Amino acid sequence: MRTVVQLKQMNKIKKCLFVFAVILLALLIIPHLSVISVDNIVGLSEISLLVTVIGFIVLYIIKGLAMVVPSSLLYIAAALVFPPLLGILITYVGLTVSLSIGYVLGNRLGEEKVTKMLAKHEKIAGFLDGKKKNLTSLCFITRLLHMPFGLVSLFLGALNMPFLKYIIASLLGVSPIMIPVMFTGVIFQF
Repeated sequence: MRTVVQLKQMNKIKKCLFVFAVILLALLIIPHLSVISVDNIVGLSEISLLVTVIGFIVLYIIKGLAMVVPSSLLYIAAALVFPPLLGILITYVGLTVSLSIGYVLGNRLGEEKVTKMLAKHEKIAGFLDGKKKNLTSLCFITRLLHMPFGLVSLFLGALNMPFLKYIIASLLGVSPIMIPVMFTGVIFQF
């Protein structure tokens, strides 16, 4: 049997390898982010529906890792490429994937490391710290206020907010912004 010390060392090594893999993936993806535009995303739709859906999910994965892809760009592109209800469904799936990445990273890093990362963003850190008592409301409000997705996801994951509550509150908080933006994209089609 392995001792407690050996298990802690193995967990520490796993965390380091995980963080290294995420950083490596981000470094491989970031140089290619300049080619992301609504035209390029809409261009995917000419290939096939399945490729387009997969392309959107990949973009949401990139958003979850690199935190630099604007949500509104993806919302409008989905509205231009897909019929309204399918676009909303795909957007919710993509958002769930993206939000899950930040949550899992925060959960793996832990509260201490995430708090250190947030120290660079004093206003956001102060806001989040003051609202720790009700994580569900905090999650909903930060999404509604469109605070940085990645930082909030890391923070809530590090605090071990129940995952299902996290996803539901996040998606509900994003919806009042996402749906009107998507319908704006639909209007531009006509």
